[in-house]
Amino acid sequence: MSSGRTKIVFLSIVIGIFLLGASSVAKAATAYMATGGGAFGTIDLNTGVFTQLGLTNLPVAGLAVVGTTLYANAQGTGNNRGQLYSVNPATGALMSIGSPTGIDFTAFGSYGGTLYALDHTSANANLYSINSSTGAATLIGPTNTGQPLAGYWALSTNSETALYFSLNSNLYTLNTSTGQATVVGGLGGGIQVGAIAEVGGVLYAGQDSPQPPLKIVTLNESTGAATVLSDVTNSPGSNASYIYGLAPTIQTQNSAEILPQFCFGGGWYSALYFTNLTGTAVSFPVSFVSDAGTPLTVPALGGSATNVSLGPHGTAIIEAPNVGSLSQGYAGFTLPSGVYGYGVFRHSVTGLPDQEAVVPFSAANATSNTLTWDETNLITAVAIVNPSPTAATVAVTLWDENGSTIGTASIPLQPYNKTEAVLHTLPGLSGMVGQRGGAQFTVSAGNVAVLGLRADGPALTSIPTTNLQ
Repeated sequence: MSSGRTKIVFLSIVIGIFLLGASSVAKAATAYMATGGGAFGTIDLNTGVFTQLGLTNLPVAGLAVVGTTLYANAQGTGNNRGQLYSVNPATGALMSIGSPTGIDFTAFGSYGGTLYALDHTSANANLYSINSSTGAATLIGPTNTGQPLAGYWALSTNSETALYFSLNSNLYTLNTSTGQATVVGGLGGGIQVGAIAEVGGVLYAGQDSPQPPLKIVTLNESTGAATVLSDVTNSPGSNASYIYGLAPTIQTQNSAEILPQFCFGGGWYSALYFTNLTGTAVSFPVSFVSDAGTPLTVPALGGSATNVSLGPHGTAIIEAPNVGSLSQGYAGFTLPSGVYGYGVFRHSVTGLPDQEAVVPFSAANATSNTLTWDETNLITAVAIVNPSPTAATVAVTLWDENGSTIGTASIPLQPYNKTEAVLHTLPGLSGMVGQRGGAQFTVSAGNVAVLGLRADGPALTSIPTTNLQ
């Protein structure tokens, strides 16, 4: 990364799988790429063709993959300095894991199933390990290169043999027990890189200097020598951008999902159940978000996120007991292939039996949800989530049993916000009382997730929704 330039990166990553034909020259290789100009997407590492997927507004120190989860770490001097995020691959949304460390991390990567970061406050740069479940940073030790992080630098992601560190024109390995750097060799040709990732057994890097244009190179793991593969094309403003992150694409995930209602305290209990139906161990983060779009601290977890690890055919449960005053929001996660589950919430009223509902997950990438309601001596409530990084307006349309429109409503939601309401209390929808029919919740831009609740006094159950893309 270049000194004298502000490392502001706008991150929005959506998982994309590109099936590339076999080449007689090189194996197909695709990675996620982040540029200093604010563009994020995938890049064909052999041809340099970049496909932009989205934008966001948080500065990051790099990208990393552990298991089947894509991570990013914030850097800079803001309130989110040193904040770990999981990246929702369906929407590009960042889910906070734990709290900001306050450390100015300016390089971020992974090795051997562990996340690592380098700070920018030490003359030699300190190496930290990052807990993928809590975001906590543990100091390992100084790199002792004799050089501060000035010029161009990068920490490798997903290398099989070592944790690599590039500083200016040299490649190093880092001892993950002490932090000590050992020089491998010079990159040569005046080349300096801003991101390193191993894909398909090859160590690739994004060349930041000299430029223009940006280039993709390979690094010899024995000598450090860089070999130019291609110029980066289709990158917006590439002459003024830098490559801040590379990470292997993830090809084993389903669509990201949401439990639109997660509440605890004030008489409520919630839980999430997950089962791994495959013969392979998996792990993935689960993040909790308040109605206002901020991290929702779950006291039983000690934070707003946790990491779920499932052995072959294993099952896990996350519980939020009925303790204290009411807190509510939603849960977000991306399930690896073969992992399934559901939510539960329970309501307790003094003197009456507890009432419990099993709640289905909702797709996070739907643009429209529908449900069937019954307001003949019953009440229909809804939880509506905007899981997108941009504001959205949810258009609600109600039909009666004969298919005639009996009401419409418009619900504005800020990014990552959620609202819940008894449906007939929303302006324009009172005509549903005493009738049965259907409802559709649609956004013209972004995404929406909806959960319905059917209540008869203290008795309740969930209403399944149909997600329309």
